[in-house]
Amino acid sequence: MAFQKESLYRLNGWKLKEEVYGFMQQKRRKNILNFKGKSKSGQATTFIVLGLVIVAVIVLLSYARSQFLFGPVSIDKLNQVGLEPIRDHIEECVEDVAPDYFERIGVQGGYLSTPVDTFRKVGGESVSYLCYNMENVPTCYNRYLTLGGMESQLSQAIKEGLSSCINLKGFAKGATLTVGSLNVEVDIGDYQSIVEVNMPVKIQKGDLSVEEGDFSTTLEVPLGALYGVSRDIIEVETSVGEFDQLGYMLIHQGQVEIDKQRPYPDKLYILETRDDDYIFQFFIQGEPA
Repeated sequence: MAFQKESLYRLNGWKLKEEVYGFMQQKRRKNILNFKGKSKSGQATTFIVLGLVIVAVIVLLSYARSQFLFGPVSIDKLNQVGLEPIRDHIEECVEDVAPDYFERIGVQGGYLSTPVDTFRKVGGESVSYLCYNMENVPTCYNRYLTLGGMESQLSQAIKEGLSSCINLKGFAKGATLTVGSLNVEVDIGDYQSIVEVNMPVKIQKGDLSVEEGDFSTTLEVPLGALYGVSRDIIEVETSVGEFDQLGYMLIHQGQVEIDKQRPYPDKLYILETRDDDYIFQFFIQGEPA
């Protein structure tokens, strides 16, 4: 009987210990979950505060910049910076607008617009024929793409793009701003092209005034050099009928890379310089069998 009581006490003791242990484990798990929740909440709060600080800094910098560039014009400011902020703004617009047109005119074979029957689609791009097929002969006749023609196309396209980019209204608060008509001229060089923007700008405050009309931006693009290579290719295609690109690259010591492909019945020439990934490509039209 005494043994049974002792066993009962031990059993009850173990049950009590298990219940206490279970209660402590449950409480511990709850504390851990609460801690994790608080930790995540604390991290989120930290990120939010950090984000607000960054936004505040950006706003303050923007405000300070706007006060320098767009704030009320004073005599001291005119003497100090003149039209430099306006010059920077126009140059930024040229750098935003012009490269896309230079890239397109290279990819499309010298033309920004491609009328019907003057191009062939390659990878979604409209690539121009620069030499048309002549029946029953291996040669073709030249379409006569000119450097001046490309300059004219680029000038007009960039002018239209700049018209929606250039905004000078905020540059002369408290002063008189006079802006003339916008004109653009593109000069294509071998490895550099110059975009000349002519737009008379004058800011006047009292008896003091500053004015400027010509703004120039240089772009690093080998359009002129690759156009020259295309002329060499077309000259051979119109007189002989088959251009030796390997011999040409050897003579020019690898300065230009020429990839000649033959999507039936045409020839596709893809030109690049050794040190630039700019592409000028065009088709020579072939005769179907």
